[in-house]
Amino acid sequence: MKMNTKIVRFLIGTNTKNLSIGLLLLRCIIGVILFIVGSGKVLGWFGGFGLQTTIQYFTTKMGIPDFLAYLSCYTEFIGGFLLIIGLFTRPAAIAVTINMAVATSVMLPNGFIGASGASYPFFVLISAVIILLAGPMSFSLDNILLTHDTIINDQPKK
Repeated sequence: MKMNTKIVRFLIGTNTKNLSIGLLLLRCIIGVILFIVGSGKVLGWFGGFGLQTTIQYFTTKMGIPDFLAYLSCYTEFIGGFLLIIGLFTRPAAIAVTINMAVATSVMLPNGFIGASGASYPFFVLISAVIILLAGPMSFSLDNILLTHDTIINDQPKK
């Protein structure tokens, strides 16, 4: 009977440690993807075109104003890095959510599936919303820094 209880608990129970690990994996993979794409746009790394070429493309081909093009590039670059390390996780997730909502709406006229479709930005959008809702969880710099803060605990640091 104990074996059946363990199986049922495994199948339908919530394990907060495993949930934290799952969110860490999601944060890291989305963060790495965004960082690579963003660093290509900002610095020309990983085969990217660099900032000036990217901004020129955004403004001339897509009609996006300069300020928003810069904001988008740096959101992917810095936001991706912050998601990886779990620092300012929710603000980074908000910025990525907005950025990917715009990217999804811009790409949707090309269709949902395909190389120029909206499926990629939509996937990142939904992942960012999940991170936003769940928060950074246990394995993050946010957790390390804020759980020892006197503002959160109302107790002096030891």
